[in-house]
Amino acid sequence: MPRIATIVLLSLLLRACPPQSPSPGQPPLAQKPPQAETPMPAGEPAETAQQKPTAEAILSDEVAKIIVFPSCVESLDELTARRRLYPLRVVYELERNLSEGQLEVFNLLHVEAQYPLPDLSAGKHTLDITDMKQYFYWPDNEQTVPDPTLFCSLGTSATTIGIEELWENTVYSGKSVYDYKPPPPPKEFGDLQDLAAASRGDDLGFAEFNIPYKGNLELRDSGQLPEVEILGVGFVEGTPVECGKGGNPERFFTSPLRDVRVVSTVSHDGDETIPVLKAARFTIPSGVFTYRRHLRIVGKLSP
Repeated sequence: MPRIATIVLLSLLLRACPPQSPSPGQPPLAQKPPQAETPMPAGEPAETAQQKPTAEAILSDEVAKIIVFPSCVESLDELTARRRLYPLRVVYELERNLSEGQLEVFNLLHVEAQYPLPDLSAGKHTLDITDMKQYFYWPDNEQTVPDPTLFCSLGTSATTIGIEELWENTVYSGKSVYDYKPPPPPKEFGDLQDLAAASRGDDLGFAEFNIPYKGNLELRDSGQLPEVEILGVGFVEGTPVECGKGGNPERFFTSPLRDVRVVSTVSHDGDETIPVLKAARFTIPSGVFTYRRHLRIVGKLSP
């Protein structure tokens, strides 16, 4: 066999045979060095995607709570439903520190505006948005559109006021109901009566609605909810008051009465079927000042 043909045949045979394990006592066969790993980009932590800090996301109410003072809008065009917010004081409370965070005004279509949070540490903070020249598109829905009116109901009584009246000196702002004194009797009748005179038995309702606006301003400045005082009959500690947005709300939020006191028994003393007159106060529920379909905090939790 020619020499060249012999060499080719041996070469083919060697390629066809798999490598053999070394026999006992023989040195190990040379192995291919492991392939070098792709280096991580500069500054990238050596951890899996699951271990990396979470990306910026919409924060839940358990992480970031938002209340808005005041909460009303100015309508521009009923056909397009574009509205402009009044200047807002946004009080937000973070349960954890954030590395990034911003407030978003949004609707079902897209984000309308973004405002950076002034403080990303855990706790309660305030963000004042005064330049609200931009108009926002919000679908005309009673439950979601910020409404300038507040509805309150207790038993047979109900009233609607402007939300801004919670912090302004208006007809609802006056002497505290706890200082109530029955008016002098008319000369032609001569009987002293109080505001409970028209009620009977187990009636439940309020006869007078007072807003301590100066105290509410102090509460708002500290990020707390406003209060209302009422005079009425039939209520006790914990009696729930229903509050809603708008004049005919579809959604109600309850708040219990507290500091219930008897302030007059004048009418009751003359007729036992008339209940005593009581004073009480309640806090406007936080649900009145939250707009989960329009305002949210987007951020990233600190590692």
